[in-house]
Amino acid sequence: MTSIATGTAAEDSAAKPVAENRNDRNGGPRGFLHRMHTIAGILVAPLLVIAAVTGIGYALSPSIEKVVYSEQMTATSSLPPRSLEQQVEAARKLHPDLPVDAVQTYDEPGRTTHVLFADSSLLSKSYRRVVFVDPGDLSIKGDTIQYGSAAALPVRTWISEGHKRLWSGNNIGRLYSETAAAWMGALTLAGLWLWWDRSRRGRNKGTSKRAHHMSRHARVGVWLSIGLLFLTATGLTWSWVAGSGIKQVREAMDWFAPKPNTAITAAATPGAAATDAHAGHGASASAAPVEVWNQADTVNRVARDSGLVGKIELTPPADGDAWVAKEARQEWRLGMETVAVDGSNGNIVDRVAFADWPLAAKLTEWTINAHMGILFGWVNQLILVAVGIGLIAIIIRGYAMWFGRGRGRRPGRLPLPTRWRDIRPSVAVAIIVALVAYSVIAPLFGVTLVLFAVADWVWRKMRGATGVKKD
Repeated sequence: MTSIATGTAAEDSAAKPVAENRNDRNGGPRGFLHRMHTIAGILVAPLLVIAAVTGIGYALSPSIEKVVYSEQMTATSSLPPRSLEQQVEAARKLHPDLPVDAVQTYDEPGRTTHVLFADSSLLSKSYRRVVFVDPGDLSIKGDTIQYGSAAALPVRTWISEGHKRLWSGNNIGRLYSETAAAWMGALTLAGLWLWWDRSRRGRNKGTSKRAHHMSRHARVGVWLSIGLLFLTATGLTWSWVAGSGIKQVREAMDWFAPKPNTAITAAATPGAAATDAHAGHGASASAAPVEVWNQADTVNRVARDSGLVGKIELTPPADGDAWVAKEARQEWRLGMETVAVDGSNGNIVDRVAFADWPLAAKLTEWTINAHMGILFGWVNQLILVAVGIGLIAIIIRGYAMWFGRGRGRRPGRLPLPTRWRDIRPSVAVAIIVALVAYSVIAPLFGVTLVLFAVADWVWRKMRGATGVKKD
């Protein structure tokens, strides 16, 4: 680790003495960050390009989904809507052996009802079979698979799998995206420091082709820094290794959305929430009896009257419990409301307003929805696409800078390594503490940092490098 540094690029000017250039480039923390930024950038950039390309598709996937599945999502019948019980029964004819897990309804005309079935033959419980039913004539508009709380249909799920794990089908593939996310944040922070350091030294001017690439590389990086750091933070939240640790912290701090109390008590009154605390034991009865679906219209009406809008999911109750009606993740919606309803009489048993969520849970919901391109609809998606394209441009400029240090078509030299004795002890300690702290949050960053440092040390030994005289 002692030999690595990161950076935007070496200085252009050849007019200064070599010794002065070396001290300026490699003395203090700048030399360390410069070499780390360069080595990690060269090695991690391919992963970042893959993440950017698949991420652009992922950002646009909600809009792509609307186009691809418009026929399945659109109800064409002009007849009055039939009861939800009849709609569920129509869907059951396609899958008589599967239990109905939930029903998703819309408050706008012209939309099909989504009847969801639990299917143990699918990859996990996150996957459910969905049948699209026209509420008017009960015709079946489609039958496919839906994934996750975002209700992704096959095309969006496929794009998501590529972005998340390169279609590997296992968690090993997730190492690529987590490594890319972890280093994107580290490279961004290092690049910002290097840009600031060059700016305060007045070293941002130059007329060479390499200086032009450096200027564009740094400028675009600064412009996109907030977006890149945002994607790092939200990407790590979803990741395999770092995400597990973050989940443990959230569980320990109770930073999850509260669940409604579904136990039916005498306290429940029509249109009023019970005063019981949110006990968090709401349940889904995937094997709900057929006759319970005659309560679905009552539950849907009460949920709508209580303020739930857009797409909502109705989950049938376990024995002795209430139904759960919950708003789905939707564009231009900052929160999700949930009510528990006694289907036998329409009484509201409990209500969880978005205002009741812990602040950390709200922030998680907002940032994840923004990462998915859902929070602010097409505007959100265009911003993500711009960040993805900008990241690719930064990488291209970075490689151009590296080759600009070489001769002919050969790649360039790496920035000279730094000696720790050239760094003030307090600064060295701060760097080490920061690297260790970030490695705790993002373990794959720490692992790959050590690997890069070892590879760098071996490379210099093989070339017979000593100190900072050669590289």
